[in-house]
Amino acid sequence: MSEPFVYALRLLLYVDLMLLFGVPLFARSQRLGPLLGWRSWGLLLAICGLVMVLLDATLRLSTLLDIAPDALGVDDLAWFIGATSSGRAALLRGAVLALLLLLLLPRRQHARQLLPQTALAAIALASLAWNGHAGAGEYLQGWPRLSAGIIHLLAAGAWLGAIVALLGLLLRSQQAQQGERAAALLVGLRGFALPGTIIVALLAVTGSASYLDMGGSLASLTATTHGRWLSFKLALVAGMLLLAALHRWRLVPALAAALQAKAANPSRALRRSLTLEASLALLVLACVAVLGTLDPTA
Repeated sequence: MSEPFVYALRLLLYVDLMLLFGVPLFARSQRLGPLLGWRSWGLLLAICGLVMVLLDATLRLSTLLDIAPDALGVDDLAWFIGATSSGRAALLRGAVLALLLLLLLPRRQHARQLLPQTALAAIALASLAWNGHAGAGEYLQGWPRLSAGIIHLLAAGAWLGAIVALLGLLLRSQQAQQGERAAALLVGLRGFALPGTIIVALLAVTGSASYLDMGGSLASLTATTHGRWLSFKLALVAGMLLLAALHRWRLVPALAAALQAKAANPSRALRRSLTLEASLALLVLACVAVLGTLDPTA
C-alpha cells in the first residue's frame, strides 16, 4: 500500500476519533448539545471510524507479516490480536466504536447521553497511543510515556472538538444572529477560555515529556527528519495559539459588542479566524500521522 494512502488513513482516523470525543465533550461542558445537531454527525463519524479501524488493522498486520492484505487469514488475525498490543488496541477500538454507534442510533437523544458517548469515544481515542511511539515502551518503564501519549491525544481531541463545535455554531447562527445559537456561541466562546488554557498546558507538558523520553533534544529538532517534522508541527501549533489569543482578547469582545448593537454580520472575522484555526489543526494532525511512522532518532 502506498505511503500517501497510509498517511491519509492515519490522519482521517485521528480526526474522526478526536471529533467523536471532543465535540460531545464541549457540547456537554457548555450545555450546547441540542444546538449542534450532534446525533447525525456522531453516527457518520462512528461508522467511518469502524471502517477505518478495520482498514488500519489490516494494513498494520499486512506490514508486520510482509504479505498482501488479501492474503491474510483468520490465524493471522488471531495472532495479531493475541500477541501484539496494537492488535488488542484495535480490537478494543472497534468494540467501543460499535457500542458508541448503538448509543447514537435512537432518534431521541438526551443531554445525559453525551456523558457515556464521550467516555466511549475517549477510550477509542486513547487506544491510538498504542499505535505510535508512546506504545513502544516495555512494561513499567513504558507506562509514563504511554500515559503522556494518552493525555496528549485527549487534550488534542478536546481542542479540535471545541474548534469544530464553535465553528458549527457560528455557521448555524448566520440565519439568526440575534437568536439562541448566536447567544450560545458567545457563551461557548467565553466558557472555553479556561479549559483552553488547561488544554494548552497539558499539550505542552506531555509533548515535551514524550519527546525527551524518546531521546530528543533541541539539536535534533533540526538535525533529523523526525525533528524537522516536529518543528513544523510546533510552528503550526504556535499559529493556533496566536489565533486563540486573538479570539479571546479581541474577536470575542468584538462579537459581544456587535451582537448588543445588532450589527449586520458581526461574526465574519471570527468565522474566518476559526476556519483558519481548524485548517491549522488539520495540518498539525497530518504532521502527527507522518511522525508516527518516523524513527525519532533518524
